[in-house]
Amino acid sequence: MHPQASDPTSPIPSAPFDDLDLDRPEDEEEWERRVMALAAARIAAERVRLERLGIIDANGDLVSRELPPDMRPESDTTVETG
Repeated sequence: MHPQASDPTSPIPSAPFDDLDLDRPEDEEEWERRVMALAAARIAAERVRLERLGIIDANGDLVSRELPPDMRPESDTTVETG
C-alpha cells in the first residue's frame, strides 16, 4: 500500500486514494494519514508565501493591521466594472 508518486513539478501535493479500499480500517487510516500530510504541506507552503509577501513575520504574527491603500475608504478605487 504505497501512495502514488505525485508530479514532482507540481506546487500542490496530492493525496491519491484510488489504491485504497476505504471500507477497510487500515486503508481508512492510510487515507487520513495522506490527507493530514497534504494539509501540513499546504499550510507550510502558505506560511512561506505569506512571510515572503511580508504579511506575517517568522512567528506567524501579522506585520501590519492597516488596509492596503486601494482598500481604504478615501481610495478612488472602485469595484464597479461597467
